[in-house]
Amino acid sequence: MTYCTVVEFEWDADFDHEGFRRTLGRLSEESPSPAGLLSRITGIDSSGARVIEVWRSGDDAQAFAKQSGPRLATVPMPPPSRVTGFEVTSYEVA
Repeated sequence: MTYCTVVEFEWDADFDHEGFRRTLGRLSEESPSPAGLLSRITGIDSSGARVIEVWRSGDDAQAFAKQSGPRLATVPMPPPSRVTGFEVTSYEVA
């Protein structure tokens, strides 16, 4: 079943927003989309960032999390303040 993950980051006014933006861009440019990823939405504002991903299945989302975890640990970014996941009941793209 289709699965959605939402990862949120929070930071204070001293955090390097542009550095975080560059890091997200660099990570997405380094490799093709991971297996099972249907869509990814990222957004950054003055208080934090959100990454919303829709996957073919929860197993695909888990596989990506396990594979990317060690690499993300080497990137200068705060830990997520909230991570949620859920089975998708409706997925519409216009």
